Amino acid sequence: MLLTTPLPPLSVSADGYVRLSLQELEAITLGHLISCLDGQGGARAMSAAVATDITGYTEWVSAGWPAISLGWDWQLPATGPGARPRRLHAPRSNVMLVDDSSRVDHGQAKTAMLLEFYVDRQPWQTATLDYLSRPRLV
Repeated sequence: MLLTTPLPPLSVSADGYVRLSLQELEAITLGHLISCLDGQGGARAMSAAVATDITGYTEWVSAGWPAISLGWDWQLPATGPGARPRRLHAPRSNVMLVDDSSRVDHGQAKTAMLLEFYVDRQPWQTATLDYLSRPRLV
């Protein structure tokens, strides 16, 4: 859907949020910033090999100011053909989504639900796995 009216200028509110509608968020390009694997939490005694899931987090940001930031935890199941990472939990963000016409805040619960919907429609898995598979200098 094309916006027929220009986006309002973005700014950071006194409470730290950047307020915009879901439609406005969808018009902004977010780029991959970083992804990391979670630590394994120390050695565990095992008597045999066990399948374990891989978990981590990823962070995506917009260009310009103020930057929109969206980050979430993910899990890669240990088994299953064609397994792909999937989002865990609601994304963390500096965004407060607002109603398209009234510009009234949706509130934290509805914003979290809409951000989950937004993230789940994005093709983030390939960029995340590609980033993690790059050699790193120590």
